[in-house]
Amino acid sequence: MMIYGAIFGCLSPILSISAFLSYKSPFVYPKDERQNFERAKLSLLADKLDAPTESDTANRQSDHLLMMVAYRKWEKVLRENGVTAAQRFCRSYFLSNSVMYMIRDMRKQFGTLLADIGLINLPKTYQIEGKKNEKLDTWLSDMSQLFNIHSHHSSIVKAIICAGLYPNVAATEEGVVRTALGMLNQSAGPKTKGYPALYDGKREVYIHPSSLNSNLRTFQYPFVVFLEKVETNKIFLRDTTIVSPYSILLFGGSMSIQHQAGSVIIDGWIKLTAPAQIAVLFKELRLTLHSVLKELIRKPKMASVAHDEVVKSIAHLLLEEEKSRT
Repeated sequence: MMIYGAIFGCLSPILSISAFLSYKSPFVYPKDERQNFERAKLSLLADKLDAPTESDTANRQSDHLLMMVAYRKWEKVLRENGVTAAQRFCRSYFLSNSVMYMIRDMRKQFGTLLADIGLINLPKTYQIEGKKNEKLDTWLSDMSQLFNIHSHHSSIVKAIICAGLYPNVAATEEGVVRTALGMLNQSAGPKTKGYPALYDGKREVYIHPSSLNSNLRTFQYPFVVFLEKVETNKIFLRDTTIVSPYSILLFGGSMSIQHQAGSVIIDGWIKLTAPAQIAVLFKELRLTLHSVLKELIRKPKMASVAHDEVVKSIAHLLLEEEKSRT
């Protein structure tokens, strides 16, 4: 996820998300204050700090983007108003202040590792002053840096989340192959009225109540990626993001093109409707992206990769797909 984040120019949000997924969610979930907790999460997203290119709808369908926004706003409060203001901010939004500091340290650690392998060029001042320099995190958040040129585009960030979390994916009936759906429906329990049923290719699954997406009646797209499954009385998905068909086409599993039916089957059970020529284009894009990655591993050269025509084409496709839905 972090390598793709650097290549596709959305490194800062991906560093935050990777750190949270490696450590733990920043939210302190108070069972007796459920409504206040939900309101706090939504107001975090509503109170804009981001560029106007981001869609409210897109942000509201991703726990991972919520984590990214929470960190970005906390870091801004800490930098501009100090420690006490940052603690107050955390109390207002049911966030753990200590987790936020840990995430800041992990972001710097991850950024340094990416610099060590040559994926980003760390300024000499940070190399001399050592890895613990607090200003390193500010530099990693700098939106004028080449590795952050798409950090304000949620469609690209969510595609990279998909690349990192796949094959942890579930789909609504619209996104499941008919033959697979028949078997899944036989084993599924009674449907929850008004909410779309979700399947992971083997059985029916449910979005965990702590997720932003748990009360969604309409998904922006039929696909959900998630961090983990938790089994209690049902199988729940934790930390979820609704992702687009293009994200699945680009970063999903094995692809089978059904030329006559005008569809693509991913990993034998995920169904996408696409004309054959579009499907073939995506298959070629995948292969070309893999060759870009191989070349990058052989000879890291971040500056030129950010301008790579394949990377630019994929970013353009993801932006156009988002535009067509809004």
